Amino acid sequence: MEEPINYLGATIFWLYNILALVFTGKTLQTLYILYTTTYKTKKANHTKQLWIFSILALISFVTLSTTMLNVLIQSFNQKTLLQSSTTSSSGNLPLDIWHWSTTSSLFTDFAEGLVHDSARFFWAQTALLATLSTVIYMGTEGRQRQIPQLWTFFALSQILPISFAQNLFYLALLLTTPEAEAETEESETNTTTPTTPTPFRILHFSKTHSILSAAAYCLCLALAQLYARTPALIPIVLLARLSLLFPLLIPAQYYSSPASVPDPKKTQDRATGDEVQRVVLKTALIMTGMKAYQAVQEGFSVEDLTTALWAHPAVLALGVDLGLCAVGFSAWNFLGPRVAGAGAKKGVNASAAAPVSGKEKRKEAKAARKSGGLGRR
Repeated sequence: MEEPINYLGATIFWLYNILALVFTGKTLQTLYILYTTTYKTKKANHTKQLWIFSILALISFVTLSTTMLNVLIQSFNQKTLLQSSTTSSSGNLPLDIWHWSTTSSLFTDFAEGLVHDSARFFWAQTALLATLSTVIYMGTEGRQRQIPQLWTFFALSQILPISFAQNLFYLALLLTTPEAEAETEESETNTTTPTTPTPFRILHFSKTHSILSAAAYCLCLALAQLYARTPALIPIVLLARLSLLFPLLIPAQYYSSPASVPDPKKTQDRATGDEVQRVVLKTALIMTGMKAYQAVQEGFSVEDLTTALWAHPAVLALGVDLGLCAVGFSAWNFLGPRVAGAGAKKGVNASAAAPVSGKEKRKEAKAARKSGGLGRR
């Protein structure tokens, strides 16, 4: 029986690979523009950090390319072996690859490989929750720091596992630098000039919307294993991917901290990145714990969980991405520049916004007592 030809699936597959290269090039172009127009002119000194995160991004790209290529090779080999038992191979590799792309269900096989059992999905779910936390951070910091072409980082995170886009985004933050942000804000007047509302501003996204989008993503993860090997699996995956774009749509002022807003009553429902990320972190811990408990209840041991990481190339790809994401996150927390407090950045008296040590407080109290004694004399 002749296999059905799916030209639409083949087109999506090849377009997927082309877009991965296009978005990578576009993101690197954005970093180059930041380096030449912002970083050099501000004379910031983050050379060490730039080298570290450039190396991490390169390691991430090479490693993820290898693991994702392994997924494709396994799918191609399985398809070739299946066809060789029924029909003879053409002997023409490009023609065999084209035939494989038009007859294989690569995206479905990838998704089903992740949700095959609780041991595999433990790794997949943990990596995908890390993806959610990262895109929220990119949306928050990217809007506040006015990263140009922010959409390219989100597009790249849709095409490739998140650690590559994450490290490139850290490079973008280093190239903008807190010093550059502070100088830009100091040049602005205290009175905000009204700007033309964009469609996103008109929608009035709020903290509630942010949390609901994160909840929708987590719900998709919870449903994915329940609907494994059913036609509903791919729509669930697509809905989850679309919900990851939501942080890109929220304007910067809806991520503002209360200290930087003149009238808190008007911003009670506005989200801060920390608030949403705290919710995501708590949810991720609960869901990861529940999945681990479910795996144990189903008879999987700790050794089985470790073995599951190598059971399928798709699981290995996300597991490696999770490790790279954790390394990048840890490096950023240790080596990333510290941004000044919101009050100092927004033009508030810097001495009022800066933290005061206990020693300085004691000196001030002692000086106040002396001045009080002189006044009484």
